[in-house]
Amino acid sequence: MNLKIRFLLLIIGTFFIPNILIMMIIWFSFGGIDNMRSTHEQFNQYYCLYEYTNTEVEREVFTDYIESLPNEMNARLLDSEKQNGHLIFTELIEENQNSINPKITLEALTVSFKDGTAAVLVINRPLADKYSIFRNSPFRFVFPLILFSVVTILSLFIIRSINRSLRNIEEATRKVAEGDFEFELEAKGNDSIASLTRSFNTMRLKVKDEYDRRARFFMAVSHDLKTPLASISGYADAILEGYAGDKKTLDKYMEIIRLKTNLLSERISHLIHFVKLETRDWKASFEPVPLKSFLFQLSESFEIEAGIYNYKFESKLDIQEELEINMDSELVTRSLENLMYNAYRYSYSESLISFFVYTEDDNVVVSIVNRGDGILPEDLPNIFEPFYRGSKGRNDEGFGLGLANVAAVIKSHGWEIHVDSELKKETTFTIKIPIKSL
Repeated sequence: MNLKIRFLLLIIGTFFIPNILIMMIIWFSFGGIDNMRSTHEQFNQYYCLYEYTNTEVEREVFTDYIESLPNEMNARLLDSEKQNGHLIFTELIEENQNSINPKITLEALTVSFKDGTAAVLVINRPLADKYSIFRNSPFRFVFPLILFSVVTILSLFIIRSINRSLRNIEEATRKVAEGDFEFELEAKGNDSIASLTRSFNTMRLKVKDEYDRRARFFMAVSHDLKTPLASISGYADAILEGYAGDKKTLDKYMEIIRLKTNLLSERISHLIHFVKLETRDWKASFEPVPLKSFLFQLSESFEIEAGIYNYKFESKLDIQEELEINMDSELVTRSLENLMYNAYRYSYSESLISFFVYTEDDNVVVSIVNRGDGILPEDLPNIFEPFYRGSKGRNDEGFGLGLANVAAVIKSHGWEIHVDSELKKETTFTIKIPIKSL
């Protein structure tokens, strides 16, 4: 049930229904608007009578007033000077017995006149009208009970429904805080709480992926730092135990220790650089850079390097000369160089490497294409993950942070990066730079 509908029902149950039922009680009590108005007039006349009954009045004035009272009050004056009081009471009793509603309540009021005489005024008591079908019925006690029950049950139902949904989300939040992600909240309906539940499930999966990613990160760091450390420790122990008996062997062991130390230092530097990029713990020096001239200089250096590695190279820069972009040129240069070095490394010998820049829709597209074995489909979703080297297995030639660093730099600029690969044919890395941000 929609959350708005729940609150609407709660308002209806606690405000509108009670008021409607109260109006119904009044309606049935008075027999309608006309009778309600008549009864109100009787009340006014009834209280006005006290002005006459509590003081001495002129007989003529009071007689005229009695004649002006509403017929429903059926006012009769018991005056021994004009009519026998016993006969008046007898007539009233017979009239009451013959009426539609025999339960009319009579009231007698004493009146004192200024001439020293007195009389008794008999009237129908207000609210004792013949139109009421509710006031004298036992249903008048059941009606308030039904009213209270309906309001209570409806309110409790709605509050219980909302509390149950919020309690489930609270319990799920506690589980996530404790590291438990192996559950799923059931989202019923399309109300705000159901939408919140679905959003929570999405968040839970993303947090779970991030936890898994962090675990893989620490495992990979341990592996890649442990390997050179083990080599350094092994050769150091060999030297201490006298296995390097001559200078040539000693120099060889020391050279290996130096190489492994440099490798370890390089990997730690890469790791620090990656962590800074991931946590934004770095100060980017963004400045306007002419895009075409910047990419043209990179293209020229790529062409020279391709010739050194014995690859063919082609480039095409089809963008406007005046386009400028705010960026950290050093970080962007390193990222594009990283992508190009991967193209050199994984291309077929003497194959063609392409560097294209063009405008598409509202983006400047930078594309690097190489021809080689390609990337397996199962590896593509994780290609920008730290320490991920694909299905070919891990080795000491790389640290697995190159593409992760590239992705971090690109995303920090508000750009997008994608990769497409066709086995045994082409692999394309594409960077999209929104023109509207230029």
